[in-house]
Amino acid sequence: MEKSFSITPWKYGLLATCILIVTCNVFFFSCGVVTWGSAVSRSGSYSAALCGVSVFGVAFLGMYVSLKESHKYSVYYLICGGLVISALGAYLFVFTAMRTELMGRFEERMRRLFAEKTHHDDKMQPVHSLFGCCGMDGPQDYLRTEHGALPSSCCYAFDCSNPSHVYEEGCSTKAITNLRMQADLNYYSCLAIISLEFMGLFTAYYMGKARKHAKTKVKDEETPMND
Repeated sequence: MEKSFSITPWKYGLLATCILIVTCNVFFFSCGVVTWGSAVSRSGSYSAALCGVSVFGVAFLGMYVSLKESHKYSVYYLICGGLVISALGAYLFVFTAMRTELMGRFEERMRRLFAEKTHHDDKMQPVHSLFGCCGMDGPQDYLRTEHGALPSSCCYAFDCSNPSHVYEEGCSTKAITNLRMQADLNYYSCLAIISLEFMGLFTAYYMGKARKHAKTKVKDEETPMND
């Protein structure tokens, strides 16, 4: 009972922390890839994806450590957790420095795509579908230039036969606002993960210490006394 009591609080603390990390990482991973990808930064997208995969891996390692109650694997978790914190810290620094530039790149990219669109090849369609907007300033951009024809991507479920399905807001406002929100989610979820990783290291350290102490105590109790 003493062994279970000494380990259990740290065990379930680590397990709960890892579950919270996985939850935050869903937002970090998805919003990070969308933010960097929208600004046409492959290296940024790959960095966000790599950090996200690493966080998932270390979180699942932490869950395994907590369920197995292993001192040896808790050491592995401490090492991997420290590396992930360093990687996330570097990512956060770069992302904070480039955040304004990414928004500018995205707006410039949208204007270029809109200028290059043709009746048969509308390069704005992925932007319409992803952010639920139409044209740069609204559907009037197409109604004015395309003689009343709207691309299907300007409508919910690609159905423009119903006027209520048409996206009324232009991408110059809605898409940029949406991307800023995703950038904010990426930033704050990264901060949350770093904080939770420190908490995970704390609980893993004391769980491993409690486990080692319990094993040592059992060995001492089994060792015969010499008179």
